Amino acid sequence: MSEYYNVVPWFDSKEWHKVYMDIYSPSSTDLTKEDSIEILHVWKARSPILPSGIESTLTLLEVHIQDIKSFDVVGEQIIRLAYSTALMRFVNHMLDSQTSKGSSLYKAAQNLGVPDWMIDLRHDTAHGNVLPSIELLREATSIGLEWLKVNYWDKHKEIVKDYVFGHKDLENDEHKRVRVLMNFCFSLSICAHTKLKIKRLADIPDKSIRASMLNDIKELFGDSVNVSNLKKVTILSLINLINIHSKRLLKSKNTYSLVNEALLGKDSLFLSLDLFNFLSEQGTRKGSSLSKHYVHCFEVLLTYLHTNDLLDDFVIELINITQNCELSNQKRWLAAMWISEILKALKKSSQFVKRINKKSSNNMEKKKKGELKSLFYHWFPNEKGCGLLLDLFKPIPKALTNINRIRPFLTTYNVYLTYFIKDILNLLEPPLPVEISKKICDLTTLIASPMKKCNEKVPNKVFTIFDVKVATNKNYAIQINENEETDLDTTNTDPQRKPTICGIWKLEASENYYWSKCPIGRVPDNLHGPLSDTADNEINEPMDIEISQ
Repeated sequence: MSEYYNVVPWFDSKEWHKVYMDIYSPSSTDLTKEDSIEILHVWKARSPILPSGIESTLTLLEVHIQDIKSFDVVGEQIIRLAYSTALMRFVNHMLDSQTSKGSSLYKAAQNLGVPDWMIDLRHDTAHGNVLPSIELLREATSIGLEWLKVNYWDKHKEIVKDYVFGHKDLENDEHKRVRVLMNFCFSLSICAHTKLKIKRLADIPDKSIRASMLNDIKELFGDSVNVSNLKKVTILSLINLINIHSKRLLKSKNTYSLVNEALLGKDSLFLSLDLFNFLSEQGTRKGSSLSKHYVHCFEVLLTYLHTNDLLDDFVIELINITQNCELSNQKRWLAAMWISEILKALKKSSQFVKRINKKSSNNMEKKKKGELKSLFYHWFPNEKGCGLLLDLFKPIPKALTNINRIRPFLTTYNVYLTYFIKDILNLLEPPLPVEISKKICDLTTLIASPMKKCNEKVPNKVFTIFDVKVATNKNYAIQINENEETDLDTTNTDPQRKPTICGIWKLEASENYYWSKCPIGRVPDNLHGPLSDTADNEINEPMDIEISQ
């Protein structure tokens, strides 16, 4: 959208907002309104033709202040005449945009929300022999000022900004350029999809998409790209072009955050579930990997990020999305699936680079991208058309191979971590022992178990400290239910007795035995005898006690 700049009479936006607050703030007084009138006169001296909203505000406000200050001095008739003139100018100025189109004053007032009786007031003022009463004129002025607040001042306060001639808003310019670049990369990614068979801009069937891409080319490259003949502009040449101009296009200090915001923001297409469902062959949340046709729609975009060292921050931002509980589960799941897909692609690239470096006869730097791609599929024929293939010239980003960098993500509770934990562990340098990686994966699966159904039976009772006391203290085991009493027989001290079952615990021995000599994890049995001779009198004859659930 084009931007328009006007020369204005106020010094800066701060001065404009000061006048607005002095007139319409709830805390404004007659004194602050007088100050605002002085500033408005300065504006009028700078520019004799003020905007209609400001001109009408000044006219009505001056009469209002004059009425308050000198009504007794100048007399009612003079004040009524001043009010009548100000209101007539207000109606003429503010309804002029409608009346110039042929509408009557009444129709214009109806369209703009001005009370129709103010039109009658204007006619009485202009053509009547008697001026309206002072009370009616004051009321009309108050309504006029409130109408100006709503229809001029409030509408402009959000858009009035400073612009200094010769100075560019670099931050907004960078933000806009990165957003256009990412949108253009995505469009190229779609066009480069093998199923569409689009080789040139002229082959794009949708006119709106073609026009959008031409606008992006003009925005990014100006006149350096000749698009007069669309049949000569190939998709491959445009992909090479954005890589050549990457340093110029991505020179902001906040490039990483701007790219992530453009690709993973609220309205982005990368994590769009509608686009996923439209392009996916398997449907939402089915299968262990993303559809290859869906993945290939973003291959050029992700390769561009990899080539320009933007992929590591992008992956980390995706991990942050999987941890964000405020987002929908579907969006977090899709982010996790993309992380797995990207990490698998990085691992494949790493394996290819290691293999090609072992062959002394092959110099990787002298090969073209097409040759490397053909060699990759020659060595890994099963990978052709199966998944994502990134820049084979680039290594795995160091941030994704450093255990210290990813440890915070591994130690944070995240139910979606199971989707990519194995892939991220496979990238670590030096690699973790296999048994350690397996234990981490198992632990992650255990922690994330709420995402899966558990086949184990869950007890229908929540056990409390009362159950522990029943199992360990005879006083609590005497009576379990209010209507059922069980007397414990304390005469039998047979060491071969069966263990007492109380609640979910088994009481196998009394506290009168040598607990310190019992192996860890076992309750002492009647092997060493009681601690004292009097202990026999305290040992209860065990019996089964059933706790009603």
